[in-house]
Amino acid sequence: MQFNSGDSESHALRGAIDVAKLDAFRDAFTAMEPMASGEIDDRLNPRELRLTIPYGVGASAETVFTIRWTTVNDYNIHYSDTSEHDLRWDLHPHDFSAPPDDRHFHPPPDASSADDHVEASCLGEPSVDLVARAVHLLWRQGLDEGSMANINAGKNPP
Repeated sequence: MQFNSGDSESHALRGAIDVAKLDAFRDAFTAMEPMASGEIDDRLNPRELRLTIPYGVGASAETVFTIRWTTVNDYNIHYSDTSEHDLRWDLHPHDFSAPPDDRHFHPPPDASSADDHVEASCLGEPSVDLVARAVHLLWRQGLDEGSMANINAGKNPP
């Protein structure tokens, strides 16, 4: 499970990583998923929060969410699992032909950044708590269905 930060893409997050927002995301997510555990890589110079869950969608034995959230409310929420599925919900400026706003989704199985693969994100409101709850709900629906086919089909707020 590798996280591509997206910095090599034609777009990147604006602003410094906000440790308080990472804490809030972790707290909201783990309150709904008690088996999830989360660590911020460096509290003084944070880059990301990693949430680990000891089970996953379909045959996946483990799920990892890697979250980067900035002081200007740009974010990456990257999903990876032991079945080598990757996807990412982003909110930041981009050079893709679609969607027209900053919200976008890099679909499974590989979180592709190909222009014709990137699509609109179902996540709307850039509230840390609402986004954490929506991501949890989408992941839980995928877990219940045993598939990631509808992982970006929800509505935010949940």
